[in-house]
Amino acid sequence: MKYASQLIEDLRQLGVQEDDTIVVHSSYKALLGGEQLGDDPAWVIEALKEAVRNGTLMLPTLTYETVTREARHFDVRETPSCVGILPEYMRSGADVYRSVHPTHSVAVWGKDAAAIAEAHSQDITPVGANSPLCEVRRRGGKIIMLGCGLRPNTSMHGVEELVEPPYLYGKNYDYTLTLHDGSSVVKSYLTHDFAQVAQRYDRILELLSADAYRTGKVLAADCTVLDAQAVWEAGLRALRDDPFYFVDRIQG
Repeated sequence: MKYASQLIEDLRQLGVQEDDTIVVHSSYKALLGGEQLGDDPAWVIEALKEAVRNGTLMLPTLTYETVTREARHFDVRETPSCVGILPEYMRSGADVYRSVHPTHSVAVWGKDAAAIAEAHSQDITPVGANSPLCEVRRRGGKIIMLGCGLRPNTSMHGVEELVEPPYLYGKNYDYTLTLHDGSSVVKSYLTHDFAQVAQRYDRILELLSADAYRTGKVLAADCTVLDAQAVWEAGLRALRDDPFYFVDRIQG
């Protein structure tokens, strides 16, 4: 695919290095604007892997549309992602490890991928201390918002879980989990709620210093590359000062 090398070069211009740990939120359609891409996103995933060939690539493979409070079954091998064609393609890769969480799983490839994904099974919340998204922060990695704006930044849930603002948690529910070996277990999870609020994680940019992020184009897509540690630190300060900083309250 002729666009792959340009995608890598564009990411290099935004500070992505071959040994980085990155989590990518994405819009496949945004990459080439109105140009028809077809339905095979393999070239994008391979280009992202090449961009961090000595590091680690993660894509959230969230399933909250199909794994609900009424349908509480998650199969790590089969349950599709509901957040786009790139995560859905990524999760089934032979060299990719998908973490076990009913609604907030993450597909991980590269350095220490198996261990990073496996640790998530220890959590009972969506983005707890053992989530791969928290590992991006610990490893001094980067959060990449590729063509999708800044609002769908799932890492911010990890920040919220450290502060526990009033809107965050719902109830505990038992979920049936089908694991990589085909066996099943039942596990109780504390869910997120977000009742009567709209998420506004784009506000993080207002809090960051100029050296904590870069913006530009990756192919035709607007892209923001954020320093994960800076995002967490700024987010924590804001939430401790105002627990509703990253949401708008909905009346009614």
